[in-house]
Amino acid sequence: MTSSPVLSFTPSGTDIERYRRLRRLAADLNNKIVQTVPNQAMDDVGKAIGILQRGTLVFHAEDETSVLMDCCLYDWIEGGKNLVEKYAESHPLLAGTEERELLEAFRLAKYRILVPLSRVEGAGVYFTDLFTREELFVMDLGMSQNALNIAYATRTIPLGLFWMTGGAGLPIAADGIRKAGARLHEQDLLHDGNFTDPHRAALTIVRTLLEKGASEHVKYQDLPPQGFGSTRPPAQRQNLPVNTPSRNSACPCGSGKRYKRCCGR
Repeated sequence: MTSSPVLSFTPSGTDIERYRRLRRLAADLNNKIVQTVPNQAMDDVGKAIGILQRGTLVFHAEDETSVLMDCCLYDWIEGGKNLVEKYAESHPLLAGTEERELLEAFRLAKYRILVPLSRVEGAGVYFTDLFTREELFVMDLGMSQNALNIAYATRTIPLGLFWMTGGAGLPIAADGIRKAGARLHEQDLLHDGNFTDPHRAALTIVRTLLEKGASEHVKYQDLPPQGFGSTRPPAQRQNLPVNTPSRNSACPCGSGKRYKRCCGR
């Protein structure tokens, strides 16, 4: 390896246990913030990422709901703030707690296209940010078992010496990278490796990858389906028409039940 401070970081058992603990807390915190998502946010973001058609959210793959909600939390801006920032202001947490640490980390989240460098099985992957060339270690037990020829577009959340993923990671192939990069340049959203408008840039990348069918291969982090990376729209949107999922898959209404036991009855 090189002398890079990031690449010289080796996750310990203590780091992995801390990650597991924070991941569980993050799932709970994320679900609380989701409850604040207004209908307007889903419509605006749905239009931006190309899944709002004639006033209706149409999901071409079940897991596009996860992508939609992640973008609603971080990239829908009202009054100069996203929903994570608004939640932090309206729900002050006690200083020194891990919940407060997580909420502050959420506010520093960055959407990236990550290119793998090497992995630590059972812990995570060393990545480089495609555009900024920043090197980072992403703690993700699922990714640590994957091949190193897969790049991801995903939200990253800083936790000190390492990062964790947020939302649903979209696998991205070379043609998707080229297309996303071209669109970012066309819209003047990328300058010297940095996003001029991080929120618009994230939505542009997501739209490009959804058009390429990336949601059919969504990569979740290592939590059960109800965890941080698989958020579903709030209950008030459960009457939205979507493409019919399989009978044994999770119901897209967000109930947590199987489709055949819920809206598919």
